[in-house]
Amino acid sequence: MNHENSVLTRVAITMAPRLNNALFASLFQQCGGISGFFEETDQNIETLFRENNLTNIQPERSRWLQMAKQELDVMEKHHIRVCGIEDSNYPRLLKHCADAPLVLFYKGILDDSDSKNIAIVGTRKATEMGKKRVDTLLHELAETGYHPNIISGLAYGIDITAHTACIHYGLKAQAVLGHGLHMVYPASHKNMAEKILEQGGALISEFPTCAQILPTNFLQRNRIVAGMSEAILVAESPIKGGAMSTARQALSYNREVMAIPGRPEDPTFAGCNLLIKQNIAALVENIKDLLRILNWPPLPTGPYQMSLDLFPITNNEVLLLEILLKRGEQNIDQLHQLTRIPVHDLSVLLLKLELEGHVMQLPGNCYTLI
Repeated sequence: MNHENSVLTRVAITMAPRLNNALFASLFQQCGGISGFFEETDQNIETLFRENNLTNIQPERSRWLQMAKQELDVMEKHHIRVCGIEDSNYPRLLKHCADAPLVLFYKGILDDSDSKNIAIVGTRKATEMGKKRVDTLLHELAETGYHPNIISGLAYGIDITAHTACIHYGLKAQAVLGHGLHMVYPASHKNMAEKILEQGGALISEFPTCAQILPTNFLQRNRIVAGMSEAILVAESPIKGGAMSTARQALSYNREVMAIPGRPEDPTFAGCNLLIKQNIAALVENIKDLLRILNWPPLPTGPYQMSLDLFPITNNEVLLLEILLKRGEQNIDQLHQLTRIPVHDLSVLLLKLELEGHVMQLPGNCYTLI
């Protein structure tokens, strides 16, 4: 089968219910691969389905191929590519997981053959402390000279904080999404997705654009985040949440699990503390802990690019810094009165300055220079 037909059949198999999972790899091995599955006679396919206990699924190969042709048109429009588990650019660690997707859709550069891979996950309702810790850790990681792929899910909270830090400190980010790549959810993170691609990263999904977006998709994608990584860091999480399921999935893949501890009375770190208490996760307080746990030796120091100036400082940011320098600690209402910057825009600017290490948030929604 030629390359065009190979791409078509890979897309087509993602239309099959429950068949885009390596749990059913034996079926395709008996057919000589995914392409061979679509070349078999109807009689042989029916026999193979019975032998593989798939009697509750009706093989509708013609319909799947027709759907795939329509999907290819959408993929071309949105610059989406497809990768099969047998391809050289399929994530090398994920390939060895029993439940790895047979097919991945992606944008950007999907090649980690020589790269280290760390997943950073956590709650969508991250505290400023949790965000600051992630930003500091990735800043310090970039300064060591190591530049691993940082894998996360582009969600609110810890995910977007990790991606933002990657962009700022010149690290490569890979975002695994729970829907087709014709869109970005949440929509407010579309600009960050574009910056990830500009910086040589990738957007990855097992879902075609025509797939229904369901809450379970985001739990399902967690196994890809865990499977792609040699280690996973839970930066902030309550006891229940997607980050905890990702950590336990990583443990089942024999990956290194790490967690940043929090105060015992802080519920947003209760999951991290529990993982450490149960000896599931190694405790990480700083970059030295991380390098020791991963057994990464210190690299020779030398000139290298510390960060990319993708977020040049603006006049409003200069104004904020000057006010904090002259007046000291100010709450957001005081800063609004002094600058006349809309409160929403002010919050965004303050978060940016905080992530860049210029300001620190204090109790009472107050800010001060670091």
